[in-house]
Amino acid sequence: MLIHYRLSFILSKAVPVCPTGGFAPISPFWRHPMLRLTALTLCTVLALGACSPQNSDSAPQAKEQAVSAAQTESASVTVKTARGDVQIPQNPERIAVYDLGMLDTLSKLGVKTGLSVDKNRLPYLEEYFKTTKPAGTLFEPDYEALNAYKPQLIIIGSRAAKAFDKLNEIAPTIEMTADTANLKESAKERIDALAQIFGKQAEADKLKAEIDASFEAAKTAAQGKGKGLVILVNGGKMSAFGPSSRLGGWLHKDIGVPAVDESIKEGSHGQPISFEYLKEKNPDWLFVLDRSAAIGEEGQAAKDVLNNPLVAETTAWKKEQVVYLVPETYLAAGGAQELLNASKQVADAFNAAK
Repeated sequence: MLIHYRLSFILSKAVPVCPTGGFAPISPFWRHPMLRLTALTLCTVLALGACSPQNSDSAPQAKEQAVSAAQTESASVTVKTARGDVQIPQNPERIAVYDLGMLDTLSKLGVKTGLSVDKNRLPYLEEYFKTTKPAGTLFEPDYEALNAYKPQLIIIGSRAAKAFDKLNEIAPTIEMTADTANLKESAKERIDALAQIFGKQAEADKLKAEIDASFEAAKTAAQGKGKGLVILVNGGKMSAFGPSSRLGGWLHKDIGVPAVDESIKEGSHGQPISFEYLKEKNPDWLFVLDRSAAIGEEGQAAKDVLNNPLVAETTAWKKEQVVYLVPETYLAAGGAQELLNASKQVADAFNAAK
């Protein structure tokens, strides 16, 4: 109706009709060349717009597409992190990760990572790292590379925790440090959180079941096999870790190996010990983490350090029950594959006990 009115108005100005029939004299409007051109152009545009077959359908379709895009853009999930519950975008495509345990778990869930640390010291992640670009270290992220990459999500652990605020200015950042005093359950919570973010719940459920089964096998194998002690050897120095520590909790609490010393002082670096301490406590099992070997530093190997007359008097040494734990136990604590590897190693050791 509106288009018809506009056309009638323009034509009435351009070619008025005489009341007695025929055409009236040409109006001043039509004599002006620019006005003539404008009128004809407008008529053509309005006529074509009115006749377009897509006109009635395109508006609802465009609206539907806009709503769909808005819903996709606004989709988010609330996940449990080391800093509390955090709401973040769902299914981010550009991800940067500064924690080997999280890289480990993401690889098991089939989630690709765009940026991560410069060096990988875990052989089982070699293939995964081939599609990941380096961007700094666990302690010092490369901010220039991050800004250029424009990540949609940054995932960090305890080693990068000091950089949280600065990273969070670049993109939504979550700290996923596992509770090492309750490592297995904490790791499973992290698996669920990642599954929420990336839509991998089926894979997560399967992975958690594998971890439970592996730990149960190790727990069964450890029953009645004696008491144990977890130590870290760093060059020529040694430190012990107790049942609630970041390196000993999983072995004592989750697998159930009785601690030979319940009074070990807790700390991120453990309690410094001596050869005399090892002889005095006399563990049935000695679980050893070689830090220098794990991080690729030169130094005296743990096996050489422990090759000592006082250590040789312990039950663990005499019965060849000294287990040199896989390096991922130190580097990627709480990673899904790390948990599977470590629990299997311990189960195999107990099952092979004489």
